[in-house]
Amino acid sequence: MQVVRRKRISAVDLRARVPALARALALFLLIAGGIFVGVSYYKMRHNTPFRMKSEGTALSKEITGIINGYEQRVTKNDRLYLWLRAARDVTYADGHHELEDVNLQIFPPTGDKPDQITSSRSLYDQQNGLIKFDGNVQVETHDALKVKTESILYYQDSEVAETSQPVTFERENVSGRATGAMVDDKNKRLELRSEVEVTVTPDALKNAKAADANAKDAKPAKKLTGSRALPVVIHAPQAVFEQASMRLTFSGGATAEQDRDVMSGDTLTAILLERKLPKTEVRDNSPANVTAKAQLQKIEVRGNSYLRSMDEGHAAEAHSVDMDFFLDADQRLQRAYASRDVRAQTLNADSEMQLNGATGLNLDFQAQGERSLLKEMRAEGRSVVNLSAPKSRAADPRAASKRLTADVIKMTWRGTGKDLEKAEAVGNAELYVEPVQKTAKADKKTLTAPRFDCEFFESGNLARNCTATGGARAVIDAMIENPNRSTRTITSQNMTAVFSRETQDPEKIDAQGDVKFNQKDKNGVAANGSYTASDETVRLRGGEPTVWDSRARTRAIEIDSNTATDISFARGKVQTTYYSQEQTNGAAPFRKVKSPVYILGDRAEVNHDSGVATYSGNSRMWQDDNFVRGDTITLFREQKRMESRGHVQSALYQARQKNGNSTVVVPVFATAEFMRYSDPERLLHYETNVDIKQGTDRMTSEVADVYLQKEGNEVERTVAQRNVVLTQPNKRGTGDWCQYTTADEIAILKGNPAHVEDAEQGSTDGNRVTIYRRENRAVADDSRGEQSPGRVRSTHKVNNNKKP
Repeated sequence: MQVVRRKRISAVDLRARVPALARALALFLLIAGGIFVGVSYYKMRHNTPFRMKSEGTALSKEITGIINGYEQRVTKNDRLYLWLRAARDVTYADGHHELEDVNLQIFPPTGDKPDQITSSRSLYDQQNGLIKFDGNVQVETHDALKVKTESILYYQDSEVAETSQPVTFERENVSGRATGAMVDDKNKRLELRSEVEVTVTPDALKNAKAADANAKDAKPAKKLTGSRALPVVIHAPQAVFEQASMRLTFSGGATAEQDRDVMSGDTLTAILLERKLPKTEVRDNSPANVTAKAQLQKIEVRGNSYLRSMDEGHAAEAHSVDMDFFLDADQRLQRAYASRDVRAQTLNADSEMQLNGATGLNLDFQAQGERSLLKEMRAEGRSVVNLSAPKSRAADPRAASKRLTADVIKMTWRGTGKDLEKAEAVGNAELYVEPVQKTAKADKKTLTAPRFDCEFFESGNLARNCTATGGARAVIDAMIENPNRSTRTITSQNMTAVFSRETQDPEKIDAQGDVKFNQKDKNGVAANGSYTASDETVRLRGGEPTVWDSRARTRAIEIDSNTATDISFARGKVQTTYYSQEQTNGAAPFRKVKSPVYILGDRAEVNHDSGVATYSGNSRMWQDDNFVRGDTITLFREQKRMESRGHVQSALYQARQKNGNSTVVVPVFATAEFMRYSDPERLLHYETNVDIKQGTDRMTSEVADVYLQKEGNEVERTVAQRNVVLTQPNKRGTGDWCQYTTADEIAILKGNPAHVEDAEQGSTDGNRVTIYRRENRAVADDSRGEQSPGRVRSTHKVNNNKKP
C-alpha cells in the first residue's frame, strides 16, 4: 500500500494571479466525490441492520448441527426483504454459527437491486453480540457502492462494525483504499483509520461508453483536456464522516492531487447539506416517497493550507494557515476565503505576480456553464502585491517591476476569468516601480495616496493606468546615486500613472489639483501638472504656475521643468523676481544689491544649475527706475554678466555734470541692437545703432563701451567707435572714435578728420579734436604735434552783434 505523505509547504511565495488560483480552487470541487462513503452510508441510514436469529439450546463448544446448502428468506409487506445463503452452516452449543461461502442480500422497499455481502466465512456469536465476516469479504450496495476487505467485525450492542485489514471501495467515479475502518451505526459515524487514498475520476470519463455506443444508457463523453481529464487523488492518514454534522474530514496531513495540481493541509473537511428530493418514480412528496441527497456546501482546509494549479500560462500557488471554499446549489465554486499569513504567486508566467502580508483573502466567482470563473479578489490586512517586469522584455532598460501595498486590495477580472480588468488599493496605499536594469539614467518611482484605482489592458494582466486620490505623492529617485540626479517629488490632490504596455514602466504621471513639485532647491506649484519619463520633464499648467529656488521665483501661463538637465521653460506672461540683485551674483547691472530685480518676457529658459536664464519676446528687466528692454535678455549668473539682443533700451547708470557752480546727477539712456554687461569689468558694451543720451548730450555710434565706477552705477568714461556723432548744446562732433570722461566732462574725437561744428564759434577739423564741455570750446590737438601727418583747420565765426 502506498504510504501517504502530505506535501510539505515551506514559505510558498505568494502570487495573486488569481485566474490561475481560481482554477486550482475549482479542482478541489472534485473532492466532493470523496464523500461517497458518507453519502452511501447516509442513504442506508434507515435500513435495519441484519442480525441472525439464534436457534436451539446452547451447548458448550460442541457442534449441535451442520447444514449444507443453507438458505433463509425473510419477507416484509409481502416483499422479499432478506435472503441469506451459505454452502455450510455449523451451529455450536454456545449458540454461535459459523458459515462458509456466505451470500447475504438485503432488498430495499422499492427496486430489485439489493445490498449484498459475500465472504468465505462468517461467524455469528449471539451471546457476545458479534458478527464476523472473514476471507474475501465483498460488499455491494444497491446504489453501486463496492467494498472489499479480508475481515469485518460487527458488534450488535454498540452497533459498530470495524476492520483492521486493508479495505478497497468504489462507487461511480470514486474509488479508494485504507487500512482499517470503523462504522458506528448508532452515532452515524464512519472512520478510515490509516493510509487513506481516495481517487475521483471526472464524470466525463465515467460517462463515456466505449464498449457499446448504441446502448440505451450510453452517453456522449465530454471532451476534457489537460489536467482536468485526469483523476483527483486524495491521500490522508485518517478520514472521518459524521452524519449528524454532515462533515467528511481528512486529517493528519491531507493532500489532493490532479496531475501537477495540488491542494493540501493538516485537515481537509467537506461540509454537506441534506436536500430532500421526490423520488423519480412518484409524483407526491409524502415521507415514503421522498429521498435524501447529500450536497457539498463547503470545504474547509485547516493548518498549513496549500493550493497549486499548473494550468499552462496561468500556473499559480497559494499558501495560508486556513482556506474555505463555498459552493452554490449547482455545486459550482461560489466563494473562497484564505486566512492568516496569506501568500500566493504565479508560476512560469511572463510577468510574475506575488501576494503576501494579507491576513485574509476573499475570492468571488461567477458561474459560466458548469464552470466557476474568478470575478473578484479582496485582500485584507496590510497586503503587498508584486508584479515583475515581463521576462520577454528583460533586455529592455525601460522594463520595470511594480509593488502595490495597501490595507485592503481588491481586484476584478473580466468575463473570461483570466485577465484582470481593474484593481483597487485602499488605506495608506503605495505603488513602487523599479527598473530591472540599474543604469545611470534609470529611476525608481514611489507613489502614495489613501486610495489607488487601476485599469488593465484587455489581456495579459498588464496595467494600463493607476489613479491615486485623496492626496497623492510621487517620489522619483535615481537607481544609482548621482549628485546630478537628485530626488524629485510631486504632490497633488489626485494623480494618475500611465504605464507602457511593453515595459510596464510609467510613461507619464498626471497630477490634478494643488500640484507641488520639488527637486533639491527648486520648487514649483500649479493647479495641474504632469511628468513624462521619456524627457524627465515636469509640466505645470493652470492656476498661475510658479517655480522658485533660493535665488528667484518665476511665474508663467505654462512652465516645463526638465529634471535631468535642471532647465525650466516658461511660456506666456513670464515674470521672474530675483529676491535681490546679489542673488544674480552681480549679473544684473543694477546698483542696489539688496533690492529685488524683476524680469518680464513672453518666454523664458532658465538653467537652475548653471544660472543661465534667457527671456525672449518683449523682455524687460528692472530695479526701481533702472531698466533694460530687448527682444531677448540673458543672465549668466556664474560669469556675472548679461546680454540683451534686439531693440535694446536701457537706463542703467547715471552721470555727474557741472551746471554752473553745482553738480547734478543725470540718468543715461541708451539704445542699440545688442548690449552686454560684465560685472567683473564694470563694462556695458553696446553694438549696432548705438544711441546714448546723457542729459542734454547725445552720442551715436556703431559700438560703444561704457565703463562704470567700481562703486555705484555712475559712468566713469564712455568709448564709442565707428560713425561716431557727439551732440552737445550748440555743438556737433563727428569722427571714427570718441572717448568721453565724466570726471572732467572732456570728449576726445578721432577721425580722418574728426570734425566739430560749433554754432557760435565755428568748426574745427583734425585727426584729433578735444571738446571741453565745461569751457565750451573745441581744440584740434594731435598729441604728435609737428609730426602729425594730418592737417588742422579751424574756422571761426564773426559775431556781428558785438559792439565796437
